[in-house]
Amino acid sequence: MKENRSLQLSLEMKSIMQQDLAGIFYNYFPFDKLNDLKNPKSRDRVFNEPNTLLTMVLTMTQEDKSLQNSVNIYGMIHDKNIERLRNKELEFKDTLKTNVKPRKGRPKLNQLKIQKSKTREVSRNTSAYTQARQRINLELMDTVFRESTKTPVTGHQSKFYGKDVYITDGTYLQLQDTESIKQKFNNSTMHSYPRGLLQVIIAQGTGLVTDYGLDSDKIGELELFGKIIGNMKPNSLLLADALYNCFAIFSLLKRQGVDVIVPGKRIRKYTVLKKNSAGDEIVRIPNAPGKSKTYKMFKLKDKYLDLRRIETKNPENEEENIILYTSLLDKKIHKEEIFLKYFSRWDIEISIREIKAIMGLNVIRGRTHDMVLKELKAGLIAYNFIRKIIIESALESAFPPETDIIQAFYEIDKPVLMDKLGRIYNRWSPGRLGFIDN
Repeated sequence: MKENRSLQLSLEMKSIMQQDLAGIFYNYFPFDKLNDLKNPKSRDRVFNEPNTLLTMVLTMTQEDKSLQNSVNIYGMIHDKNIERLRNKELEFKDTLKTNVKPRKGRPKLNQLKIQKSKTREVSRNTSAYTQARQRINLELMDTVFRESTKTPVTGHQSKFYGKDVYITDGTYLQLQDTESIKQKFNNSTMHSYPRGLLQVIIAQGTGLVTDYGLDSDKIGELELFGKIIGNMKPNSLLLADALYNCFAIFSLLKRQGVDVIVPGKRIRKYTVLKKNSAGDEIVRIPNAPGKSKTYKMFKLKDKYLDLRRIETKNPENEEENIILYTSLLDKKIHKEEIFLKYFSRWDIEISIREIKAIMGLNVIRGRTHDMVLKELKAGLIAYNFIRKIIIESALESAFPPETDIIQAFYEIDKPVLMDKLGRIYNRWSPGRLGFIDN
């Protein structure tokens, strides 16, 4: 047997541990990226960075997201691998007896060099896991998140005239009532608990969360969206609601090279430049200096913008017109196609509900700003992994394309029961805080 056989078996057991822990996420988890970022001087602990992060991501798929449940999940897998490791040791010793002549020197030379911590039962005390979560580097989690946003080879990114299509929206998350959270999330006093505003950009077709932002509920959606818009790919298309029918957003998207379609539910001043057909015209909209906080924040300079304004009858109410504004000025793109594309935006509401309800992110358990970010990142990574599984499984699935498979996993409008420590339960009992709205 070669001298590096001990190292080979140790690495084999490490790989088994990661595969068992990651489960169905194993094919999507970027182990190579984590190894590149690993500090060469750091100890190979039981709760090392890859194992800890895998546990965090896996926990986000569980209904019970407590620290104790996380440690129990890890402990069961670790105990199973202790038995595997013992079997490997026996195989190693048997091989030595049959194939290798006895060596002089201490007996240790003929033993596997594996850390004792890897052969002992993991304590079910949450202290070690808690400390391991605190050691996790946010840069490492960002790397895993970015990898999770990549569309699988078998995936279908929705396109519109060669442009990747994205949808965006914001939603509120409830945070814990701690001084650390209050310092970072300077919220309005009208809410008993601090709240965070989560803004997401989702790739239409795959449902993957490609980017996100988190801030206090005092900041508006437009400002938060403006902070993450710089990561959007040029020559893409964004579908957004009426809130984004804003000169500052139009200007920001133009600067990024991103087209947009938004509804025109409010009266807007404009000058008609060209009429393509009935209900389809090119218009020029002026800026209103001094009124837009977002415009000033991002130092925009456009004084006016040329957009396309299209209008049609509401099929559900003939007396009402539906108006859309878009930066798609090419008249080869018929207005009916633009309407049809915009009406496909409804899936953002489904995705937002999935992120909050399926991943349990409507209530963040972290009691510090750092842990809030880590919990959110772990939840979004887990959500993207689930989306990738759905993308690949849908190829051979009997589900029709218009069916969102993930909807089968939770009840719509199911109330969330939470106690004062942020723990979520299936039924109410005395002493708990009460209902939390989805």
